[in-house]
Amino acid sequence: MELRKKIDTIDEKFVLLLKDRIDLCKRIGEIKKQNGLSVKDFQREDAVYVHIMAKALESELDPQKVEAIFKQIIALSVSVQGAE
Repeated sequence: MELRKKIDTIDEKFVLLLKDRIDLCKRIGEIKKQNGLSVKDFQREDAVYVHIMAKALESELDPQKVEAIFKQIIALSVSVQGAE
């Protein structure tokens, strides 16, 4: 079915974008370690949530559900930086 193929293509793009994000987070984690900074940055996390929820609203998506997805993405990002 053509629609399912399109969904598969979008899912593959999500995975590639997630990999790009994780690669950047690893680099940021290295910089934080070199400078003795904490892996967790609660202000940054809050700013991401505010930004993403606003984008969700603009896109007519449920902001709370999008935030829930990003909480998982951020948890993964923090874990690759060396903290859980």
